Amino acid sequence: MTGLLDEVPFEVAVDHEGDAVRVRVAGELDLFREGALRAAVTAVLDAGDVGSLVLDVRGLQFLDSSGLRALLVCRDRTKEAGAEFRLAVAPGPVTRLLAVAGVQGWFDYE
Repeated sequence: MTGLLDEVPFEVAVDHEGDAVRVRVAGELDLFREGALRAAVTAVLDAGDVGSLVLDVRGLQFLDSSGLRALLVCRDRTKEAGAEFRLAVAPGPVTRLLAVAGVQGWFDYE
């Protein structure tokens, strides 16, 4: 099945360095893609031996409320696993949504 969603870019990449993990997200994070991000983070944490996880969202071009919820779920799941969680952001759509939602203080940043 092809359609509009096939034209919207979205990528998740995971890099490991010892017990530090960086999950890089690029493209558009919305209702249709937030499950893929949560699944990637859950897989990393379930594999074990994670001391810290950086969710690098500097490559996002769009983020909606579902995407914001995914960021919060990833943060909570990481902390429940006993690992540090930090968000890597750049000025743009993510920082705007965090500010509008009033949740910028809910994250630690890289």
